[in-house]
Amino acid sequence: MYLIFLVLSTIISLILSYVSYKYRYWERKGVPQLKPQFFFGSFFELDSIHKTKLIRKVYQQFKDGKTKIAGTYVYTKPAVVILDFEIIKSILIKDFNYFLDRFANRSENMTGPLDMQLFLCPGDKWRHLRIKLTPTFTSLKMKGMFPTVLEVAKQLDAAFRLHVSKTPNEDMELHEMMARYTTDIIGHCAFGVECNSLKDPNVEFRHMGRKVFYPQYFSIRWRIFQLTYPHLFKIFTFFNYRRFALDVEQFITHLVRETVRIREEQNIKRNDFLNLLMEMRHQKDENGQPLMTTENMAAQVFAFFIAGFETSSSNLSFGIYELAKNPHIQDKLRAEIMSVMAKHNGKLTYEAIQDMTYLDCVMTETIRMYPALAAITRITTEDYKIPGMDVVIEKDTHVWIPAKEIHYDPDVYENPTEFRPERFSPEEVQKRHPQAFLGFGDGPRNCIGLRFARMEVRVGLITLLTNYRFTTTEKTPKHVEISKYSSVLVPHSKLYVKVEKL
Repeated sequence: MYLIFLVLSTIISLILSYVSYKYRYWERKGVPQLKPQFFFGSFFELDSIHKTKLIRKVYQQFKDGKTKIAGTYVYTKPAVVILDFEIIKSILIKDFNYFLDRFANRSENMTGPLDMQLFLCPGDKWRHLRIKLTPTFTSLKMKGMFPTVLEVAKQLDAAFRLHVSKTPNEDMELHEMMARYTTDIIGHCAFGVECNSLKDPNVEFRHMGRKVFYPQYFSIRWRIFQLTYPHLFKIFTFFNYRRFALDVEQFITHLVRETVRIREEQNIKRNDFLNLLMEMRHQKDENGQPLMTTENMAAQVFAFFIAGFETSSSNLSFGIYELAKNPHIQDKLRAEIMSVMAKHNGKLTYEAIQDMTYLDCVMTETIRMYPALAAITRITTEDYKIPGMDVVIEKDTHVWIPAKEIHYDPDVYENPTEFRPERFSPEEVQKRHPQAFLGFGDGPRNCIGLRFARMEVRVGLITLLTNYRFTTTEKTPKHVEISKYSSVLVPHSKLYVKVEKL
């Protein structure tokens, strides 16, 4: 009995010594750090999948104008939060080759058919794929997809008209309606299929979108543990660690395979993302291999789906919510829309939306207040010496750039909780550091679908503001509650507004 007690005591002592040593990692480097708690690290109250509270804690404690980086821990994994704009610029742009990867995306964890998508690809695989896909997101390609987006916008208008005519005194919940709009656009432009979720909210596409962005976690702490130590779940396969649900993988893969088969058999050509990928399938690389296999196509189309669906629907929802709270901004934006439309003979064209400068300010201010991600994440691919500091970030260290905290820093944006589109006039933008706005990331690994996302949001806002007025009611929340269970920042609370036909 004594021997068992001795062995257990020794094991516990070794574990405590090991964890204690791990939690002095940043102190040994001379980097200030949050005080960690045993095993859970710096953030014992781990109640959010996107770690917003942890990043806010670091930012508020160490953002003093002198501290450039700060250390923290998730469980025993060290992570560094970058507080200095020039270092952020170096990481995202100047020294990008040291930070090719996002830290959830290492190659040893890429197992599912949808994992080899652009957003998740590591290192050289990402670089090669980005080069292949970049030509599909040019202005010319976006212009080709514009008529399809317009067609879905007409269906959005029809859905709003139906709501107003049937239930004129009932408030509308914005986020669900906007999610159905962007689902239908992605269905058309990425998969080449008609989803019709604006007519039927229970279609399979909408169901799959909910599964991807609103997964049901048994425990947020357990999910964070999975994301922090993915190699453990690679080894112990009985944990059934999957990035995406099996039925989602099967649905997307089958849909792409069948759509490609039908198009090739019937020689169907369309101005959509899938058609552009199909053209790549018939091109060869330097080794004589197809530029794009069917499996690669399914992964990229799925990336288009997850990047352009929830983020854009949230941006639309938050935008209309803020316009309802700020009627003078809504009136000013509507006046610009009407003025530009008049110059284009009353037609909404691709060229017309480029002329709506205040609309761009409104969209960008919405993204500042409600960015898709709380932080931009990177991992060092080799040891990296911080410019101007005697600190080396070791290979495989997690790096967080606190986008949302920067967007709400009163030293960067005066009265940051106020909705002020004028912040993004050319004159005001010139006064700030280039990395003061990180709504779409920055550098070579920024959002490749930026043009498409802004196009679908622009068209949605123009369509709705041309035909409807939005106002707040007693049901409209004073502040938006963000979901703890989604990897992107989406509303948890219902966004109700009153809709009136103009």
